[in-house]
Order: sequence, then structure tokens, then C-alpha cells
Amino acid sequence: MLQKLLHDNILVTGGAGFIGSHLVDKLIDKNHKVIVIDDLSSGYKRNVNRKARLIKCDLREYKCVDSIIRRTKPKIIFHLAANAAENKAQFSPIDITTRNYNSFLNVLVAGLKNSMKRIVITSSIAVYGSKQIPFSENDKPEPEDLYGLSKLEMEETLKILSKVHKFEYVITRPHNVYGPRQNMKDPYRNVVVLFMNAVLKGEPYYIYGNGGQRRCFSYISDVVEAIYKCGFLNVSGKIFNIGSDKSYNINELSKEIQRITNVKIKPKHLPLRPQEILLAISDHTLSKKYLKYKDQTSLSVGIKKTWEYAKKIGYQKPVFGGIELDSPLLPKNWKN
Repeated sequence: MLQKLLHDNILVTGGAGFIGSHLVDKLIDKNHKVIVIDDLSSGYKRNVNRKARLIKCDLREYKCVDSIIRRTKPKIIFHLAANAAENKAQFSPIDITTRNYNSFLNVLVAGLKNSMKRIVITSSIAVYGSKQIPFSENDKPEPEDLYGLSKLEMEETLKILSKVHKFEYVITRPHNVYGPRQNMKDPYRNVVVLFMNAVLKGEPYYIYGNGGQRRCFSYISDVVEAIYKCGFLNVSGKIFNIGSDKSYNINELSKEIQRITNVKIKPKHLPLRPQEILLAISDHTLSKKYLKYKDQTSLSVGIKKTWEYAKKIGYQKPVFGGIELDSPLLPKNWKN
């Protein structure tokens, strides 16, 4: 399949964003023709490979999406565009649902009408909720927040419509991905660069709860290699957890960032965010078997590379907004 589709157009939604732009680089490096759709709400033109074609479009507008896909006729679509602010979802349910599920549905329908052969979507381990760890692809999803619910709706839609329309799909569930190009202006997510952005300003950053939440931080280049393979290997219909095996709690992450930045700023603690999952650890047996996934980048090396990027672009003023439902439980640092 790889050689057959080498010179066909490949579409990447969210290709000006963090994971999407790195995937575009990978595709360009492999000599693919790449079209990027992005509304630039959280992505940046500077992230997009000059050899890719960038088209600005809000994926919530079906006519715009259909027009682009009708003209470019991509055989493979990598759908990464999303609002991935998991903990913000409970306070912005309309935005999180329309940007995730509605946008996905517009891309899928337009793709099916215009000769799409395979779609690879970026879901999330948020679909598991707080099940016993490690999360397995065979577990029954039980999301506990609206972000995870929107991602599960995407997955289930693929399963149903593929039986009728006979297209190929692959579902990826990457987690806690970090690295250069992560959006430092977002005050609601991206914990690694969120901490670094505060350090650059010489201010304390916030840790929710006691900092005991455990995450497997996964470096961008390792994750993108696996996502890329999902477009071309014989893995249609499969679901893959993609990310690191090694877990760290938030306090350990904080200490590592302070060690590498050589800036000693005592963090401040706030109450846990509503519906926050404390333990997010996945099993990666399937991605290692089928995608040959390798966790090659240690946290120390990944943090160093990310810090070099953060220093290069400098402190970024956070962009607040989009809170649809105020609440006493809204974290106080989410208010401008």
C-alpha cells in the first residue's frame, strides 16, 4: 500500500498544530504530497513544512471541508485536528464537542464522498476513564469527561459507518505527548511547556492536588513514527495505544524541569480539577507488535530538547477564553 499511494495526496487536519506538524514533516520526508487543513486557532503557520500546502478552514464548516477534499481528493486522511483540553471540557462542552466530533464527522463524510481509502484518527486514552491500569485496547471504554466521550463517539462512528461504506480506518490513542512546537500559549493543558512558560517569566506554576497524578510522558518523534505507519501498514480496523511505558508523577516531572532549566521556583498547589484521572498508564503490546513502536527518548533528553525550543521562542502570553459554564470548581488560574 505504501508504494501504491506514494504520489497521491495525503490530507492532514490540524497539520499546523503540535503532533500534526511533526507528522507532516515525516510525510514530506517520505516524499508524499501533503495538504494541511488548519483553522490556526491553536496551530501556527511557522510549524508547517514549506513543501506542504496549507489551507485555512474551520472544520466545523462542512461546505469548506467538502470543497477542499473534493478538489484535492486525498486517498489517506490523518485526522488530528481537535480541542484537546481534556479538563477544560467540563466547562466548555459545546466547543469541545463541535471541534472534536462535529469536525471529525465533516471530514469523514467529505472523504467518503471523494474517494478516500483510509482515515487514521487521533483519539485518546481519555476514552478509558479511570479503569484499572494499564489500559488495554480490549478494555471497554468508560470515559469520565466530555473530551473522552467525544473521542469515543468518533471511534464508534468509524466502526459503524465502515460496515456500510467499506472504507479502512485506524484508531490511535496517543497520550501525554510533549516536545517542540507544543502550544505554550494554552493555559489549560500541555503540562510540560505550561511549566516551562512560567519558568521563562520567572513565576511559579501550578500543580493540581498533591502532584501524585501519574502520566507516561511520550516524546513527539517516537509517537509520530507510529502514527505515520498507521497510514500504510496492513492494520485497518485496529486500535493502538501509543506512548511511553515509564510513568512519572507530576512532582517528579516538576523536579526534572527545574533540574534541566536550573531555575528553582517553588510551584503552587490548587485543588484537583473536576473529573481528573489520577492514573493514566497504557499497555503498548499491540503498537510494539504491529507498528514496531519504540520508546527511544528518555524524559531527561526530551525535556532538554523541549526546553531548547521554549527558550528559542521565549515566554508566550497565555490566551484565555472559551469558558462556557462558570463554576466554583473552575480552577482559579484559568481566569485571566
